[in-house]
Amino acid sequence: MNIKIHRGLNQIGGCITEISTAASRVFIDMGQNLPGVGEPTTPDHDKAMIKDIFAQNHKEHEAVFYSHTHEDHIGLFWAVPDNVPQYLGEASKAIFIQKHKLIKRALQQKKEHLEKSSPLYVMMNEKIQHQMELIKKIDQMRTWLRPMTKRSPKPLQVGDITITPYYCCHSSFEAYMFLIEAEGKRIWHTGDFRGHGYLSKGLYKTLESYARDIDTLIIEGTMLGRDEQCYTEAAICKRMQFVMQAFKNVFVLVSSTDIERLVSVKDAALKAKGGYRLDKRAWYMSWTMTYATQTFGKNFSLMNFDVKYVDLMGRLPSNGFVIPVNASQMERVQSALQRLNPSETLLIYSSWDGYYKNPEQVAVNPRYKQFRDMFDNVVDLHTSGHADRKTLARVINTIHPKKSIIGIHKDPDTSLKSLDISDELKKKLIE
Repeated sequence: MNIKIHRGLNQIGGCITEISTAASRVFIDMGQNLPGVGEPTTPDHDKAMIKDIFAQNHKEHEAVFYSHTHEDHIGLFWAVPDNVPQYLGEASKAIFIQKHKLIKRALQQKKEHLEKSSPLYVMMNEKIQHQMELIKKIDQMRTWLRPMTKRSPKPLQVGDITITPYYCCHSSFEAYMFLIEAEGKRIWHTGDFRGHGYLSKGLYKTLESYARDIDTLIIEGTMLGRDEQCYTEAAICKRMQFVMQAFKNVFVLVSSTDIERLVSVKDAALKAKGGYRLDKRAWYMSWTMTYATQTFGKNFSLMNFDVKYVDLMGRLPSNGFVIPVNASQMERVQSALQRLNPSETLLIYSSWDGYYKNPEQVAVNPRYKQFRDMFDNVVDLHTSGHADRKTLARVINTIHPKKSIIGIHKDPDTSLKSLDISDELKKKLIE
């Protein structure tokens, strides 16, 4: 098997990895560059890059597999040729297509308030059409089903390449590692993962059971440049409970698809306030919680959400509340704040701090910073979706690949050589 890292060796995100034989090839992820990372690109540049990648080294059997639905891993799915199958976890596909359906719905609602003769009306129609095309593309994706506890995942075949997805914990609704086998060789691709989430308990059991006799390990290194050990999700939950008790009204800014963080908010709110509410217009977050409850609640009790609603534009609970929100609800939260005592109201910022600290991120999406600035009282409570240095070292030592280790999804000035691994393993590093 041949391995080519098209993008991701010396940058975080925008990952594209190609693994091929004489007759077949698979790609792991087709990621969009993150703001401020790598060379700035336009949709035309991205389309030309993907076209060039598929024009080279063409094989009879080809497919793309996605580790999860963060844009820096799946953001260029739209540019993949229609004749190339794309694979995604079943739950990931459901979440991803719902996201784009809700974007289309929001665009349609905006269009209803525009004059048909307005240039904005024409532009809105074009955006709606674009979303319809994306939804159709996602709908055509093939899926695999996440196995429940103590069941092995089923392998998928692309020509002479066998690829098997293994669930892992990340700050996404679901994420996967991959075992790729062909020509008597075995490659393990970690995707993005961590060891400090509620669902991380099976990480090393999975590696010990399935990541055996590995020739090449491809591993993410997002946290290589940070020495701190990450807080566990359980620790974040306890801290949330503590600060929730100190304020009457609590908003929590959190991703609608970071299901484990939503669990932390739910459990902390139940212990601190006896419950939580969702804004009735929080369609995506509500759908995510409901889907998690219906799909995984029977097997994983922490995935059970009792969703109740409040109207941020209307009457708010007089005895206080906890309401998880996302940045798209900023105007509705701003309206609610006008009717609340600022000294009794708190924002728990539970997202990556780069969204409001990093100038490139603020330029692309200023809402996170604007959201924080609306509050007099703000507490940052967040933990990474990525493995810390200790976890990275333990994963490498556990897998102990025979031939090579390739570090991807990492800053250019960092190296896996800085980890606590043996000199034997350091000699196998390709960076």
